[in-house]
Amino acid sequence: MIVNVCPAALTSTPPDRVWSVLDTPERFTEWSGARFVSAEPAGRVRPGQVMNLVARGLGREWPVRMNVRDVDPEHRWLDVVVHLPLGVANYERVTLTETKEGGTLVRFN
Repeated sequence: MIVNVCPAALTSTPPDRVWSVLDTPERFTEWSGARFVSAEPAGRVRPGQVMNLVARGLGREWPVRMNVRDVDPEHRWLDVVVHLPLGVANYERVTLTETKEGGTLVRFN
């Protein structure tokens, strides 16, 4: 079964500041709902990078692996595959769009 949802959020924070959180693996804890463990290789988000995180649920910690497929810092988007427990894989494109007011529309497609 395929489930397709497209959550989005608006923030008054400028896109460059939001991007600085998205392209720094050590800051994934701030937005992902999981605790950052490591990135291989270390450094800014880039294609081929693998991030290891841990999510809490049902009274235990669960491993989460995030594979970076592609990144476009100029246009502020990244493609990842998030491997969750129980064999669930989320294919995500995170995009940032500047609003007329100078804030950011964040989309998870």
